[in-house]
Amino acid sequence: MKLQRLSWAGLKVESNGQTLIIDAVQNYQRGSNIGPENPFRFVETPVDLALITHLHSDHYDPEAIRTVLKPEGRFIVSEQIAAEVTKDGFAPLTPALNTPQQIGNFTITAVFAMDGIGDKQVSWVIEADGQRILHGGDTMWHNQFWQLGKTWPHFDAVFLPVNGAVVSIAPRVEPSPVPITLTPIQAITATRLLHADVLVPIHYGFHKEGMYHQFAQMEEELTVHAETQNVKVQWVEPGNEVPLPVAAQQA
Repeated sequence: MKLQRLSWAGLKVESNGQTLIIDAVQNYQRGSNIGPENPFRFVETPVDLALITHLHSDHYDPEAIRTVLKPEGRFIVSEQIAAEVTKDGFAPLTPALNTPQQIGNFTITAVFAMDGIGDKQVSWVIEADGQRILHGGDTMWHNQFWQLGKTWPHFDAVFLPVNGAVVSIAPRVEPSPVPITLTPIQAITATRLLHADVLVPIHYGFHKEGMYHQFAQMEEELTVHAETQNVKVQWVEPGNEVPLPVAAQQA
């Protein structure tokens, strides 16, 4: 697989001429305006598959999906949010949780995730070319990381939020000091429980005083806990390719 990190939580995956995107957003100027001011523009060629982890506007951009998805392409969402996506004019493929779907060169599985404010969310396990990754959207800590690590005893890479966001987005979200996404120690621990070769941090780099607070000393905390738990972390700037471990590369 060839992987490219997009803005915020976005990811592009290519395999044997097929392209898949997850949480690929071009326009963040909606809702609470969460996300980078200058997102990486990923539109180059049409894509075969588009996935989202959930409906938050920093993960779901309907117009971007309409723009980049091939006419015969498939928009894939969890069955939990099928009704909402259908109202947006899509006819999505909606796999049930823990039910692998073989679509072209990719095997795609929706797995458990927990949204920090109680909305419907999944993570995605993507397999192709003998490699496996997990994309965690903006999940918070949950008790299924152990089970996921038993179901899939190895991941070549996991893409997890690391910003430990504390939010106050009235009137929808009342203030709370509890992070709604994985904190650095939680992301490192989840990576270890998932037996992943490397953690690629996503969902960080945005802070708005009084509304959306990123975890203080995030990078330093990740480094400390990565060393303690013997976890490899690979920081990748938006737009750059994500290097998988050399031993896992396929010709």
